[in-house]
Amino acid sequence: MKTKHNPFLTLLAVLLSCSLTISCISLDLDAISGSTLVWNSGSNNYFNREAYTTLPGPKRLLIDGEVEKETEIKLSRLPLRTVTVKEAVYCSEGDSIAFKGAFRYDGYALCDILSTLKVDKASKEDFWPPVDIYIEVRNKQGDMAVFSWGEIFYSANMYGIVIAKRVTRVIPGKTGKLWELPSEMKLVVETDLLSERNIKSPTLITVRSLKGHYVVNREPQVLENDPGTIFIQSSLQDTLAVLTNLRDDLPLISHTTLFYGNSMGYKRVRAFKGQQINQVLAPWFPPDDYLAIRRGMLSIAGVDGYRAAFSLSELINRNDHRDPLLVKEDNSFSLYAAGDAFADRCIKGLSEIRLIKPLQQ
Repeated sequence: MKTKHNPFLTLLAVLLSCSLTISCISLDLDAISGSTLVWNSGSNNYFNREAYTTLPGPKRLLIDGEVEKETEIKLSRLPLRTVTVKEAVYCSEGDSIAFKGAFRYDGYALCDILSTLKVDKASKEDFWPPVDIYIEVRNKQGDMAVFSWGEIFYSANMYGIVIAKRVTRVIPGKTGKLWELPSEMKLVVETDLLSERNIKSPTLITVRSLKGHYVVNREPQVLENDPGTIFIQSSLQDTLAVLTNLRDDLPLISHTTLFYGNSMGYKRVRAFKGQQINQVLAPWFPPDDYLAIRRGMLSIAGVDGYRAAFSLSELINRNDHRDPLLVKEDNSFSLYAAGDAFADRCIKGLSEIRLIKPLQQ
């Protein structure tokens, strides 16, 4: 038996439903906890309270240096990746930090830009792993920021460095603070504490590899005879300090990890106990040296000639609490790269931490 349809009851149900929906959306609470607020737009996505703004800037990027041939990349052919950052810069006047705002950026990841590039590094004959490669990113105004190959391709956060094309402010719900938007495309680094490497409208990437007096000898006895000494250097000629032990005034931190290499895959569960490298290096590489943070590149090498490039920023300017550890066991130093997905930049028999001067200032 069919039930007779009543148009009046249907209309009443629709009106009641709309009324309840509107009243829920318009609910305006002012409680102590921000989590009780119901937003009029953006729903529960706190990074989506306004429409994005498209930033003007270069459409192409040139890549040169230690590559098979110079390559021009058309950025629009790449996917957009999203990062969220709280931007701040160091103020030389007053020795303080200037907060610039919180933003969501959509942009072209350096990982995607460099993925198909054919590298022709100078050290390929005696040292084939790409862990000793780094890049210099420049704009037409002469600003430059450096990045290690490892923080782009070995990182657990592989899409965290982008050339931003779109921006959205992360607006605080109660104050409604509207941070000043950037005026053009910019390089954005999600894991940097201070945003000194966020240079405007980059147009050129130069690929380089570490230079130094490296003697590659991977025989086991080389590591067995490790003297347990690290030279902290500002150049090949200038030694700042010689470390023979961990510092007495710093705590030991433990990390347990599933050790996984780029070539050999899973190794085993490893436990590392050491001191945060940023605190160890602070007397010679302080975190408030903004120029060094932007341009500093380090050679970290072992007694067997194995080495890896690390940007100074990824060692002393992190906001993700995955700082590398300096470890000492059995009279031998090693470095544990806590922010990497792969084990390839975890260096045994550590003997050198040396600052690489950029070729062009």
